Amino acid sequence: MSKSSPVSEPPQLTAPPEARAAVARLVARFHDHADHYRSASYNEADTRTEFIDQFFAALGWDIANKQGFAENYKEVERESSLKVGHAMQAPDYSFRIGDHRKFFVEAKKPSLSIKDDQGAALQLRRYGWSAKLPLSILTDFEEFAVYDCRPRPKATDAAAVARVLFFKYDQYLDNLDLLWSLFSKEGILKGGFDRWAHDARKHRGTAEVDDAFLAEIEEWRRLLAVDMAKRNPSLTVAELNFAVQATIDRILFLRIAEDRGVENYGRLQTIAKAKAEVYPALIDLFAESDAKYNAGLFDFRKDALSLRLVVSDGVLRPILTGLYPPACPYEFSVLDAHILGAVYEQFLGKVIRLTAGHQAKVDEKPEVKKAGGVYYTPAYIVDYIVEHTVGEALAAAGTPEAAAQLRILDPACGSGSFLLGAYERLLGWHLDYYLHHDPAAHARGKHAVLVHAGDDDWRLTIAERKRILLNGLYGVDIDRQAVEVTKLNLLLKCLEGVAGQTEQARLLSHDRLLPNIDANIKCGNSLIGSDYFAGRIAIDDEEHQRVNPFDWEAGFPSIMKAGGFDCVIGNPPYGADLTQDESQALRLRFSAASQALDTYALFMEQAVRLCRVGGFISMIVSTGWYSGAAFSALRRFIASATDPVLFVNLPYDVFNAWIDTTVFALRKRDEVLTWPRTSPCAARLVTFPKKHTITSTADFGEGGEAEITQWFEDDADLFLTYADSDTTALMRRVERAGAPFSSVADIQRGVTPFHLTPTPTCDASRPAFNGTVRRYTLSRDEDRYIRFDDTLAEPKPARYFEGPRILMREMISRQFRLQAVKVGDGFVTNKSMQSILPAPGGPDLGYLLGVLNSRLLSWHFVHCSNIAQRDDFPKIVLKETRRLPIRTIDFSDPADVARHDRMVTLVEQMLDLHKRLPGARTPADKDLLQRRIDATDREIDALVYELYGLTPDEIATVEGAG
Repeated sequence: MSKSSPVSEPPQLTAPPEARAAVARLVARFHDHADHYRSASYNEADTRTEFIDQFFAALGWDIANKQGFAENYKEVERESSLKVGHAMQAPDYSFRIGDHRKFFVEAKKPSLSIKDDQGAALQLRRYGWSAKLPLSILTDFEEFAVYDCRPRPKATDAAAVARVLFFKYDQYLDNLDLLWSLFSKEGILKGGFDRWAHDARKHRGTAEVDDAFLAEIEEWRRLLAVDMAKRNPSLTVAELNFAVQATIDRILFLRIAEDRGVENYGRLQTIAKAKAEVYPALIDLFAESDAKYNAGLFDFRKDALSLRLVVSDGVLRPILTGLYPPACPYEFSVLDAHILGAVYEQFLGKVIRLTAGHQAKVDEKPEVKKAGGVYYTPAYIVDYIVEHTVGEALAAAGTPEAAAQLRILDPACGSGSFLLGAYERLLGWHLDYYLHHDPAAHARGKHAVLVHAGDDDWRLTIAERKRILLNGLYGVDIDRQAVEVTKLNLLLKCLEGVAGQTEQARLLSHDRLLPNIDANIKCGNSLIGSDYFAGRIAIDDEEHQRVNPFDWEAGFPSIMKAGGFDCVIGNPPYGADLTQDESQALRLRFSAASQALDTYALFMEQAVRLCRVGGFISMIVSTGWYSGAAFSALRRFIASATDPVLFVNLPYDVFNAWIDTTVFALRKRDEVLTWPRTSPCAARLVTFPKKHTITSTADFGEGGEAEITQWFEDDADLFLTYADSDTTALMRRVERAGAPFSSVADIQRGVTPFHLTPTPTCDASRPAFNGTVRRYTLSRDEDRYIRFDDTLAEPKPARYFEGPRILMREMISRQFRLQAVKVGDGFVTNKSMQSILPAPGGPDLGYLLGVLNSRLLSWHFVHCSNIAQRDDFPKIVLKETRRLPIRTIDFSDPADVARHDRMVTLVEQMLDLHKRLPGARTPADKDLLQRRIDATDREIDALVYELYGLTPDEIATVEGAG
């Protein structure tokens, strides 16, 4: 075995004996007849059938689809039947887990030298890069080359560039465990492929396909905007944005259609190379496309602007020629719809503006700048939400006739990622149904829904794909450009895999290939209706365009009259800026918006309103609504109007940013319950480790279960999504064993503002805290002072800053532990520190400190507080501290007094040990002290468990969580 660059080995799996025997037979056969296989007469098709198919079958793949999976879910998708000249090139094999591609295999005949074939290597890398796959394989069985497909392929690259593994056939058996670990089905499922691909990435600064494509179309936008603004001085800023977007969308649609075999290859390239002016020729092609597709994208009855534009050849020719090899690295036949959606989501984060001199500039949208960028929803989140809504609805429907009644909505559709996911699910479900109900019968007659593409390859007809799209999918977005992109993505998805039947479909039906979905995807404000302007005599056009009111009853009259949508899905916007008038209107319109006007919360309530009784709702939103005080009304509304089905606490980096998000799924009730809810409802809870990396929906698992009425005992309304039923029951036991902290202590946070000076500045100057609090430890930096008088915005009584007291840090540790220490010196603290004074006649400060720093109290807190689970600043706020359940002491009970005094003694020992630890002069002394600290900590925890009356099983639950 030879490698072009050193890479780490995956955790080795052992290839089973039957796999080793099968590969040995293939190796021996090739060796015995090598001259024949290397001859020019032995072709690629024979190589695939006799060697490559059997090789990957030996690695555990269902090459022949013996399981009878639908086209979308075949383990191995073969593209050879789609090859029709240059326009239809596609990788020979696509290996998949579920409906997610993992790697391509490109096959060649043995007479070619894989090791030196620059063209074959470039072809494979273009496929893999365009599909955003990390690794793919080039093989003729005699040679086996693995390429890292993440570096952007260049026409000048040698065959060895980005090649990370290379074998000859006689090295297979020696390296079969490695091959099994990487490329067998078992190896993929056990993570060997993903881990090795991640470790193998040694390059830096290479642009993956979405980044590169985004940069490319952003440059097209800039060039077109500057040119159009210069040559068409009467254009308004809105017209300019429309014209640039429409031109890019039309060009991309036709170029992608070429690589998918729906358009004749090279038509745009021909226009670029011709001597005639480019833009008029494009307009002619666009008009011809309108007659062919009926997509709305080329409709010049609606768009009279494009016909009047003047656009420079110098801008258009490079754009068009750059869409074809050798300049173009993209293979549009494998450019996934979600990749295109992710690119467009970022693209829509910027907008063209015009200067006073009518010069075009491209700037980030204000709302995007405020949010810190655009965050595209990962495909696995889309798939998961779709499965728990559309999937559930389809399962309940059972037949295509019943499924035809389903209406699916994304009320903030953006570039259309959720609608694409829903469309894919609908297509896959229908195909699977027809395949299991006499596919041949469904391929006959005037209204055939299947077409036989060869062997076991059945596909939905284009008429059926159109029907499903037009019948079931609906979206609204306030951004007109986003609406157009959603349409573009859905229409491209409609054309996927229909090469060879498009012209026949047109001839038979005398119809255009695509449906017009203008009535499905609409532009408007999903939260504000036209009554917003009721009573106004004069309405400013600019304000009307900005608010863009949308009336659901008018926009989708038949659906709303029938009770609403069957599924409402999406990723609603967060934290949009609202004017005072908008805020007032929204407070009147939304019952759960009395305190919190975050737009995602408004969309949650709107989703419930728009959903029919018995329908499904699922979104990805911020976790803040689970426990934030401002979202109390929303929680009560959700718990009363729906039956919660699922809550998923996601890792931090779902959006490649440290954001706390959750997926929830609900089912709308037929009647709204009175509060507090007592009607039983079991919800599934899934919690990921905060730094977990999700790769597919398979990672989500089953999770635990919670009876949500447990959450609402004693008029509580927190959604305890980190606590299943057993955990919630234990939390309630702990609460009943204790009393609110505020009943045994006086608790207050520090002052605001906190401007420190190195020396006293006036008579009111007081020492100020400057340091760090940890569990049982206090570290002080150099002296600092604060002016402590009525000039403070939030002054506090002096008693909180003098004498014996507990200081508790607002921030909890990364180990999810509360952090408190006992102090006696006088100094002022800021609002990030809470001071705790003992109540008269109550427990000693040492007792309170031991309970507060115990594992049990931290466990209880992090399971009932969303703020404790935050990614950036997990903390405990004053309100939560005051309601911590503290075990009180019955001072008339000698046993209770003994436990109290034992706690005080242990805590004093702990404080002393922590003071001595920094002064330890040898490693042995430090180790000894640390072991004594750990042992004392365990004693304190054991005493706390005893105080609260926990059983061994309950103790195991708490200890296991940490």
